[in-house]
This record gives sequence, C-alpha cells and structure tokens, in this order.
Amino acid sequence: MKGVILAGGFGTRFRPLTFTKPKPMIPLVNKPVLEHVVEYLCVHGLKNIVVTTTFLREIIMEHFRGREDVPLSFPLEQYPLGTAGSVKNAGMEQEEEPFVVIQGDNITDLDLQKLIDFHYEAGGLVTIALTRVEDPWNYGIALLESDGCISRFHERPGRGKCFSDLASTGIYVVDPKALAFVPEGIPFDFAKDLFHMLHSKEKGKMFGYELEEGEFWADVGQPRGYLQAMEWMLDKMRTDVVIGQNVEIDSSGINSPSVIGNGVVLEEGCSVGPHTVLFEDVDVGKNSSLEQCFVGEGTMIGEAACIRDATIGAHCILGRDVSVLNGTIWPFVVIPDSSTVDNILKRFVKVENGGDGHGIERKKEERILRTVSEEEAFYFNMCKKGKVVHTGFVAHKLDEFVQIVKTVDPRSIDYHLWGATETEGIIPYLIYNDFADWIRNLLGDVQLANKVARLQHEDSRDQLVGMIRERIAELNGE
Repeated sequence: MKGVILAGGFGTRFRPLTFTKPKPMIPLVNKPVLEHVVEYLCVHGLKNIVVTTTFLREIIMEHFRGREDVPLSFPLEQYPLGTAGSVKNAGMEQEEEPFVVIQGDNITDLDLQKLIDFHYEAGGLVTIALTRVEDPWNYGIALLESDGCISRFHERPGRGKCFSDLASTGIYVVDPKALAFVPEGIPFDFAKDLFHMLHSKEKGKMFGYELEEGEFWADVGQPRGYLQAMEWMLDKMRTDVVIGQNVEIDSSGINSPSVIGNGVVLEEGCSVGPHTVLFEDVDVGKNSSLEQCFVGEGTMIGEAACIRDATIGAHCILGRDVSVLNGTIWPFVVIPDSSTVDNILKRFVKVENGGDGHGIERKKEERILRTVSEEEAFYFNMCKKGKVVHTGFVAHKLDEFVQIVKTVDPRSIDYHLWGATETEGIIPYLIYNDFADWIRNLLGDVQLANKVARLQHEDSRDQLVGMIRERIAELNGE
C-alpha cells in the first residue's frame, strides 16, 4: 500500500515562519515536520511514499535527496491543484488498491493498520480518521451512524452551526475509484469538494474512524498545535529541553519546555523559555530574555532584548535593547536600537506562485508595472517615539508606490532608506535600501533599482518621486 503526504500548502496559518520555509520543513524538535510524517508512515509499513508539493518544493526535495531507505517521489505540479487534485495529478487514480493520505502537518500516533483494516471491512470509497476537538468550527466535522458511515459532513461550519465535535484529522484511506469524481487540471480539495460530492452522489460510501482514547493527534500547521506536538514529543523523549548541534551557550538559562535549534548562539546572561523555539542559526546577544516565542532561522537579536509572546520571521536583525511584546515581525526586517514592536510589522516577501499569474509570460514593462500580491506589496513602516510601526500605507504597484512616497511621513522614507542612522540609533552595518530591494526583487527593474540604491539622504523624497515618474513614463512610451 502506498502513502501520499500532502505537502503543497502555503502555510498561511504559521506565517511569517513559512515565508522562508515550506510548512512541512518547519523544524519540530529540530527535525522537519515532514520527516516525522515520513517516519510515521514507514513504521506502519508504508514505505512507498508520494509527496505532493508546490510552494518552495526544491527545499523539500533537496532535504530528502539521497535518502535510500524509503522511495519518495515528488510529482510535478505546475500550479496548486488542491488536495484531491494534487493526488490525482500524482497518478493515484491508476492504483489497484486503496492508499493512505496524510497531511504534511499531521503529528499522530494513530494505529494506522487499524484504520486500514476498518476501511476494508466498511467497503467504502473513503474512510476519514476523526478525533474529538474543543473547537470543531476550525475543522471539517462529521456525524456518524452506528456502523461508522458518515451521515453528515461539513467543512469548517460557523460556530453556531457545529452539529458534532468529531473533526477530520486530515488522514484518509482512499479507494482509487473515488478520484474519478476529481476533475482534471483545476483546483479541487478533499474536504471542500470531493467529500461533499461523494456524500451526495455515493451515499453510504464514506466512513469515519474515531481515534481511540489516548491516541495523539495534532495539527502543527498553526502555533497552538505545534506547541502541543512539541510537548508531546518532549514527554516521549523524557526530557523538557532539546538543544541542537553546534550550539554555543555562554552562562545562560533555558526554561522548559523549549527547543534550541542547530547552530544557535546564546551569549552570556540570556534567559530562554518557557515555550520558546529558536530555529537554526539564531544569534542572541548578552542579557536578552525570550519567553513564549518563535524565532525564525538566521535572525540576530542584540543585547538586552526582551521578546515576549512574539513570532519573529527569518533573517531579521534586532538592535540593542529592543522589545517585541505580543508582536509579529515578517522576515528580513531590521529593528533599530531601543525600539519596541507590539504589533504586526510587515515587509514585502517574494512568494512563489504568489499573484503573478502562475508563470504567465509578460513583457518587461508589464512585469514592472504589474500589481503584486498582498505578501509582495510594499508596507510603509517608520520609527515613531521609540516604536517601529506601520504607517497604514501599502503599495501594490509602482504608480501607487510613487503617490505614497509623495505624502507619507518623512520618517518612513528615512526608515526604508536607512538615512536615519544617527538619529534613530541604527548601527552602520545594518544600512540598506528597502525601496531598491522591492523594485529589483519584486518588480524586476534592475535599472531603476540601481538608481534608487544610490540615493542620498538629502532631498531623497523629491529625487525618488522624480526618477520613478520618469521611469513610468518611459515604460508607457510617453
């Protein structure tokens, strides 16, 4: 029997950590979630595994390259086809026996063989593993008859419309015949589409199997489930703190439960945890305190920082004496010394397949003048009375960008050009140009980006407006 791992999602519930890593590659106790899922299937005898991927698929494939103990295949998916569509794209309709489908963010010790045995005994097209939850509105829920047949199914009903607390775990046994109902080449999901279609067209052919008491399951695609799974794993390991390889800890304390990733550096006097996860290569300066937080890979935190109830994306740089209190910071953000962040601070991120027509060929001027997605938009931030805040202005295209530059608070221009080095306490080696980065990396206009990169602080607003207007006119043939 084959196993299929659905690993093609964008991981929106775990942003900003999933901007730079695909969700299945998020480390859980210092090992990618997907690796835990692969090992789970192997333990239950499923060693021929298909992994469906789209977003940042090269990262997933590279990690498993050379693994010889289990055959893994990664079918090419030109654009997202949904959960059921991706399984049909993988050729599973041609299989001669049922197969197991599991989400790439599921951590469980469900007895898979019992689920498979139940599926054969029931004789249906699909069997869904179910578990009781306190928040059924966040899941697909089912109502069962005495023989396990699903009499009613609804994907994420409203809070007042929950008729059951039995939630789909995202683990299914599927007969290949069920995929005949999945259309070719268009996005189509198991929960949103196929299950409802089967329920109406093939009544009595969809069954539910409830996890036994004591069996564990968690959806680690969001922080709450991730922490539940982390604590469950630590308990199984009979430890409450895990420290990765090549870690440097200088007279610092780690409070449980916490996980310290590979290559992390904790300078002296730091306090880390509880409920703290540091991804690989995080660097934390002297006398800093981190509690109930996630810190993405490669982030540098200066001395005397205070991080509480926060999520910090990858490759951020936080200066000395920075506080992040119940805040969320997207990747590649720089926070000046002595600043506080207590909100969501966004910076543009290039998203694969993220709003540019899934690879549609465009003329150069169309690429530069295009409207970008919400993730790729330019968010105008600024330093204000010791806080780094969002101004409320967001640009989705170049002409919108230049209109905002004309009117935005000058402190925002200083922040993104890093012309505020002396007044805002930004140390010199952190200086870079957000405006030039956005124009080069998102719009693809290297010529304009190089001009913007050479801007001086003096009269930068007028110069910036002038050169962008001139470039827009040139592209429009004026």
